[in-house]
Amino acid sequence: MTTHPQWKRAIVRLPAQLDRIDRSGGEDRICEAIFAVWKSLACAPSPIKHLYSNIPESDISATAAACDVNFPNFGLAFDGSEGDADLVRKLGGCLRALENEFVAEHLGAHGWRSDPNDWKVGGGAAHFIPMGRLGWRPPKDPAGDRRPFDQRGLLRVRIIPAIVDGATVRLERPDHLLSPDAANFGAVLFPGAKFDSKETTSTFFIEAVELPKGRQIIATACEGAHQQCCRAVVFPELTIDHGSRDFIQQQLRKKPWAKGALPPSPHFVVAGSWHQFEGSHRYNVATVFDGHGVQLFTQRKRLVYKDPEGRAEDIQPGNEFVILILGDALYGFGICLDLCNRCYDTPYGELDVDFVVVPSCGDAKTMTSHMDAAKDLNFRRKTRTFVVQQAYPAISRAAGFVLAPDGKPGEVPVNKLKVAKSWSTFSA
Repeated sequence: MTTHPQWKRAIVRLPAQLDRIDRSGGEDRICEAIFAVWKSLACAPSPIKHLYSNIPESDISATAAACDVNFPNFGLAFDGSEGDADLVRKLGGCLRALENEFVAEHLGAHGWRSDPNDWKVGGGAAHFIPMGRLGWRPPKDPAGDRRPFDQRGLLRVRIIPAIVDGATVRLERPDHLLSPDAANFGAVLFPGAKFDSKETTSTFFIEAVELPKGRQIIATACEGAHQQCCRAVVFPELTIDHGSRDFIQQQLRKKPWAKGALPPSPHFVVAGSWHQFEGSHRYNVATVFDGHGVQLFTQRKRLVYKDPEGRAEDIQPGNEFVILILGDALYGFGICLDLCNRCYDTPYGELDVDFVVVPSCGDAKTMTSHMDAAKDLNFRRKTRTFVVQQAYPAISRAAGFVLAPDGKPGEVPVNKLKVAKSWSTFSA
């Protein structure tokens, strides 16, 4: 019996759809089959999708072992008597068998395509990323592993839609992949920062910012990022104008503090953000460098902030999510309201990244909203969130707030997230 007959009608047609995949297409045939089966569960009604969390991994593995992907329909077959739970078990087992086949064929001696622009399935509908998720906890006993589909449906590869919340998802994968050894995340704040806002009755933008000892703080942070083996370093939103951004890049390139052997460079540095023109429009733009000062990409803020007086941030919204592929992890990015707006479900849950990294500027309420969004991501994906937030308005005895990427969002009150120091590190 099924409570969702429309979904079941679509599922019973799936074996025939799989049979139409061109089996002469090498690894493409496996990728397309994985996408088709994954989509059948990822897009299922929530009561159906929830059934996956009732099926232990030992059952999924046993079903996968009995599924021969070299058979017609990639081994997926139904006899018409299945209830919802049986369908979910068969789909999950077939998906695991297909994933195992892909890993055996294309992630061993044969390798995988080097250009992420070629990592597409479904006629470009989604990115197929040959990378499993970081394991934050010790391996579970398969008999007791009942994690939900979004955490366990795929274990060795990931599928991320090419369009999420109306925005294009773009992959960035630098040629110089870095080792996963670094575990620290660095946060930079500017005590005493003063913002010069250009305002009308309906809009505002930040025209200038005064950062007491700003260059010294930047230099200390860039040195600390190397000495303390940071994966990532984040400067806060709307504190890094063009001059400060150039100075960050110079410090990363020249490493003037270095004497003798260089310590490892950070994987990447988010050089805060700034209100700047690109073409004829102003955006709120975060610039991301690698640890040697090479610009990797920029991320535009997608949601326009409105201040308590009703003035809207005088920017055009961005329309892209960038996912950075480095070493053993995937990183997604946003700017302040992109993550903390609680009026809508966060789109970052669709990205299936290991970390979401956010420069921010605001008060305790802003950080509380970040914490709530981070809890949502942690519940759904076990995605960890790192937010570095300059305090605005200024607060006593603190430069801002930092939400550490430790997988424990919301376990301490927001006042415990206040940070007085200009440079500090946090472990994932």
